[in-house]
Amino acid sequence: MREKIILVIDDDDMNLQIAKMILERKLPCKVIGVDNGVEGIDILKSQRVNLVLLDIMMPDFDGIETLQKIRGDDDIKNVPVMMLTASGEIDDIQKTRLLGVKDYIKKPFLPADLVERVKKKLSEVHSEEILLLGDDEDKLQAMQSVIEDNFPHETLIATSTAAAEKILRESEIKLIIACADMKFIDGLKFLAYLAEDESFDKIPFAVTTADKIVELIDKINLPEVEEKSAVEEPEVVGEVAKLVVTHAEKKKLAKVVPSFIGYELDVNV
Repeated sequence: MREKIILVIDDDDMNLQIAKMILERKLPCKVIGVDNGVEGIDILKSQRVNLVLLDIMMPDFDGIETLQKIRGDDDIKNVPVMMLTASGEIDDIQKTRLLGVKDYIKKPFLPADLVERVKKKLSEVHSEEILLLGDDEDKLQAMQSVIEDNFPHETLIATSTAAAEKILRESEIKLIIACADMKFIDGLKFLAYLAEDESFDKIPFAVTTADKIVELIDKINLPEVEEKSAVEEPEVVGEVAKLVVTHAEKKKLAKVVPSFIGYELDVNV
């Protein structure tokens, strides 16, 4: 499971440095700090972020305007946001509440309070979990990076059936992806094990390779097509466009992959 990414947007460099130092020392996270909302939105649109800490009082493009832009953009509107601000204006509080933000951390803050509030918020953020199964850890980590860089999923790695069973018992896995070239793990026996346990028999199971995962994600991330082009699309691209016509669907790999099983990935279920 990869570390959490926290984006802090605050025009005060000292506040950025303090928040980064406190959070990275106390939590398994990486903190990205920027001093304006425009740059913050660019980061949100370009990489995975688990939580935003947003100041209100900033010049030119303040926290309310930044939050409005975030909530108005389909690509990033669901990112969790907490306000980190010295503002106590009732009007500001009402505006942020209307935009779905109820969490405030007042400045100046105590380090322990900041850590506790952020930790609690991160624990509330739901992230679908995917199990990657294979006997080559380097390949699994490559697949993990591709998936987590493109989707809001946590990926768990298992290099043995015993490890996979333990993960299944302890986590709510939404999709199992097994490497096609496993030498030391019998995928068919593991699939039979899943079928025999009613707790796991409904979990989608895909067999693929790192290259196929990249190919699939490239297709999922195709621009949306509102109307059919005058030029005939290749059959595969046309099918992809039909299956993933909204951003929400594009960003749910655990729902999209089963749609391609037996077609795009050449796998058995």
